[in-house]
Amino acid sequence: MKLESGFAILDVRRGRRQLERLFAKGRGGYPANGERVPVTITGYITHQHGRDDGESIEFGIEVTSVVAGDMES
Repeated sequence: MKLESGFAILDVRRGRRQLERLFAKGRGGYPANGERVPVTITGYITHQHGRDDGESIEFGIEVTSVVAGDMES
């Protein structure tokens, strides 16, 4: 099965205040200087969350781990 996605929403529990401060430094909900936070998300697609709008369908993911860090390493 091949999948392609260009968007996801991450529900953050631990570390949410740090992210909030980082993003508060910028404008419009984005961090200053175009800074980005690399993450690797592992989990299972568990259910269909939305309907087909002609371009995509949203699916729910049960996240088993999230690792923040340099993706270049």
